[in-house]
Amino acid sequence: MTESATPSYGFEELYPALGMLVVASAAMESRLRHVVSELAGDDDAGWIIFEGQSVDWLVSNGTAVMGELQEMNRWPEAYSVRILKAFREAQDLNRVRNLMVHGKWRIECTLYGEGCVGRPSGSPQDHRVFHVCRSRYRKGFEERQFAISDIEELAHKMRALERELRKAKAAAVDAWLGRYSAPGEVDGATSST
Repeated sequence: MTESATPSYGFEELYPALGMLVVASAAMESRLRHVVSELAGDDDAGWIIFEGQSVDWLVSNGTAVMGELQEMNRWPEAYSVRILKAFREAQDLNRVRNLMVHGKWRIECTLYGEGCVGRPSGSPQDHRVFHVCRSRYRKGFEERQFAISDIEELAHKMRALERELRKAKAAAVDAWLGRYSAPGEVDGATSST
């Protein structure tokens, strides 16, 4: 890189964005853990099974639990679809997060444009562009380009998903309990008997 092409930004701008991402991903993962354990019927000591499990494990087992709950017709299908959609989104967001958190960051491209995956299409303009390489090469070498705004956007998506997981589970449970909340009520409507 020539002196005139030296960027006007540095790693001091990257670190706060990565910190924001780490905090947001911890909140999302914690909420995912709680949702899956509650849907599985967590009792006094059941939480121990879910502690420390990866997002992939939680999504896989949460999907299995949802399959059983769907078979039981615990609540209308739309509630299950909403929860399963949130599970898939958690897994997708976590994959990008893992690259960002566990990758090796550089200001310059190590591949010099050959094979480097550019920023996501439709990304907002941001001149603070960095390159990150996967640190676990056995999963394949990959270099991707991200700007500070891309990292911050992922953190915001994780925060929004954390709220959606909580709301989706609560809505499903409310729909389930609403059917049986009081004698004489059917699906929330009072019977005329």
